[in-house]
Amino acid sequence: MENQKQFQFQVNMKGMIELLSEHIYSSPTVFVRELLQNGMDAVTVRKGIDESFKGKIDITFEGDRLIFQDNGVGLTQDDVHEFLSVIGQSSKRGELADKDLIGKFGIGLLSCLVVSEAIVVESRSLYKEESVRWTGKADGTYEVEMIPLLDEVGTKVILDAKKAWRSLFKREEVKQNVLFYGSALPIEVNLIENGEVEQFLDGNPVWLDNDSSKEQLLQYGKEVFKTRFLDVFRLYSEAGEIQGVAYIIPNKVNTTATKEHKIFLKKMYLCDQATNLLPEWTSFVRCIINSNGLQPTASRESLMNNSTLQDAKKELSDCFKEYLKTLSITDPEVLEKIISIHHMFIKALAASDNEIMTMFEDYLPFETNQGLMSFGEIKETYKNIYYTPSLDDYRQIRRIAGSQNKLVINAAYSYETDLIEKIKRSHTELTLERIAPNDILEEFEDAIDDTKRIAEFIEKANKILKRHFCKAEVKRFEPKDTTAIYIANEDALTSKNIQSLSQTANPFASTLQHFKKKEEVMPTLCFNQQSELVEKVMLIDDEELFEALINVVYVQALMLGGYTINKKEMDTFNDALYQFMILGMSNFLPKF
Repeated sequence: MENQKQFQFQVNMKGMIELLSEHIYSSPTVFVRELLQNGMDAVTVRKGIDESFKGKIDITFEGDRLIFQDNGVGLTQDDVHEFLSVIGQSSKRGELADKDLIGKFGIGLLSCLVVSEAIVVESRSLYKEESVRWTGKADGTYEVEMIPLLDEVGTKVILDAKKAWRSLFKREEVKQNVLFYGSALPIEVNLIENGEVEQFLDGNPVWLDNDSSKEQLLQYGKEVFKTRFLDVFRLYSEAGEIQGVAYIIPNKVNTTATKEHKIFLKKMYLCDQATNLLPEWTSFVRCIINSNGLQPTASRESLMNNSTLQDAKKELSDCFKEYLKTLSITDPEVLEKIISIHHMFIKALAASDNEIMTMFEDYLPFETNQGLMSFGEIKETYKNIYYTPSLDDYRQIRRIAGSQNKLVINAAYSYETDLIEKIKRSHTELTLERIAPNDILEEFEDAIDDTKRIAEFIEKANKILKRHFCKAEVKRFEPKDTTAIYIANEDALTSKNIQSLSQTANPFASTLQHFKKKEEVMPTLCFNQQSELVEKVMLIDDEELFEALINVVYVQALMLGGYTINKKEMDTFNDALYQFMILGMSNFLPKF
């Protein structure tokens, strides 16, 4: 151990800059955010010393040179060596560091090296009568020199644009990015070019002003999101010290669509995604939110998923619930519009909240085999209510169930089965039953009359349907004009898919043989004895014509059931139609 030596890690500054530009930061424009952040923090520290102090940030344009200057607390020579020259060590120290200051990780200033070969920082400290210049370069070196005393306390950062990024140093581009990142900052920001000064931030956005009217908030939302929203309400959370607004989207929203918001951290723009902060069922809103207590990731482009964020998520959920409850009393017309447009999301909320379910269950619409109906209408009209969580099952059941005066709810959408089963538990007086295609099949009447002829028909049909992994059955059911219905539960469909795959050239096809189901779980093609066509088909002796008719009826039943038809089945259908043209079906039918 005597020969053991200790060495210090070396940092490749060029590699660090590449890491920042290609992996940590999503855009080179973040240097504007970091400079705004540093200026804001310096001013915040000075305001902590003198509450009456008025901070500002001046941005000066000199060709391809950009100067950010704040009148904050400034830096001493020791500060420069300690904070600007040590990567990963933040200059945010003391009592304000965790509470009021934005920056934290000590790498923000390096983002300037993405767009400039060097960073020049000139500063005069509030605490010491001296001025210092620090020059940091992309090669990892830096220089420090004392300079004549600057006229004002504060710090200026001077950048000369790399050729590739000159466009980012233009006045309008910088203004746009300052507004993007700093629109909520409580500080005066001035643009200075050729001696002309433009002040364009006042630090008091309407969405953070509790005195703003609903009309003002809606107008602001229209400007930010380019949408005329249906309504708006306030958001608050003690956890994470959150304040904001939520806008109701005026049209239906795809559940998989990107949910764009405006998330600010200590009034500095952070990101447009509220990942883990807002529940999934809040997709019908666009939010503008500021947090003073949540933690950002190192890139400052998302929030850390910790216990504080989870507590904030719960409190924000409560804001949504309170809004809907209040709206039911103060403006039922708006609530009715929200439910009609965004009922899928309200159902998701109701499925997780008993109070919301009790309040809104009668108003929530459901797709049924009798059309779109509110649950209030359903329970008033039908004594027995059926539902299915499978879209395939619903497609099979809907027409036949309707002819039997059964109401079936399509509960295949997200949260609907959970909600219906929750309603079932809370309303024991209602008859709410889950239904499957086999339940419908069992209620059909048995075929009558010539049992021998029916048995022969089934035997002949099975020889043809076996190729489609299906079996035949004959029953009597309404409506009479339905020739046949294809009935398959989940096990039967799984068996069919495995059977189809096992017959392909897939290298794993032989393995699938072990997963094949027994014949009793095969799908059933149930022929309707009351159909005139079925009665005629039973009398056909010509094998080719019989086969063509069975194949056409099979594919037609798949179509009526809303099933996907594979190539093999489509080819079978086309071949059958060709057979009709060749044979001339009318010549083979018996005369009645």
